[in-house]
Amino acid sequence: MGRFRCSGGIMVFLGALFWSLNSPLVKFLTLNALLICGLRSVIAAVALLPTIRPKQLRWNRWMLMYVCSYAGLCVSVILALSLTSAPVAVGMQYTATIWLFLLGLVQKKPFTLRAFFPVLVISLGVVCFMCSGTDGASQAGNLFALAEGVFFACLTVSSKRAAGTNPLGLTALANAFTGMLVFLLFPSALSGLAEMTAVEWAMMLVLGVIQVGLGYGCYNIGVQQVSAQKASVIALWEMILGPLWVALFLKEYPTFMVMAGLCIILLGMVMDTVFSAQGQKSKIPS
Repeated sequence: MGRFRCSGGIMVFLGALFWSLNSPLVKFLTLNALLICGLRSVIAAVALLPTIRPKQLRWNRWMLMYVCSYAGLCVSVILALSLTSAPVAVGMQYTATIWLFLLGLVQKKPFTLRAFFPVLVISLGVVCFMCSGTDGASQAGNLFALAEGVFFACLTVSSKRAAGTNPLGLTALANAFTGMLVFLLFPSALSGLAEMTAVEWAMMLVLGVIQVGLGYGCYNIGVQQVSAQKASVIALWEMILGPLWVALFLKEYPTFMVMAGLCIILLGMVMDTVFSAQGQKSKIPS
């Protein structure tokens, strides 16, 4: 079991690594945000289409929840970015760690300080990260940003019950639904397709195949083997790596508050790893 948990954690980390490419690539592109959202999902769906195995998926209410949560997450991130500050729009997705912890309490899982302290520290880091940018914030944008964390928590929980033995197929279906939904709701976004350059198409292929397709594919594979809350903690690597890539390749450096928030989040992640290891040792009979 230790080997399986380790491999699951690695897959979730790879998902976060691929997700972190979103920050530098989207900042590089000047395309309409909704066009980026819909087109990358369509590209991811096409790339992963051969992986769909209908008999290996679980066609139940959890799949409906996953597909809707995935689409809701993608659309709410785009709308939040357009209506409020970027740190708030990005950071609120990772309040999922808090929602999943609260869900565990509702499900009457035992409360332990060992599980609570890392969540508390990570939450402080996310708040610090979000406080780094409040200019142009709006109530509607903040509400969309708040929805991100709920959607991400629902996505993580439902993935474990919908993927069956075909998590990549589930990723393909979710992206196909998201692409269709975005272009049905916002058909005007398609007008930018004719003006896209070869470089922009290349960047969109990277976003669709690697950032979205492989990113969520790896996450869905990994979350089958680790707990939902553990997966949400490991996924925080996206918040750490994204600003790093922007600084390295675009020479845009994070503010002091962003750096402070990221350091606090990293501390919470280390605490979670250490406390989890201690918890596992305490369960081993002497």
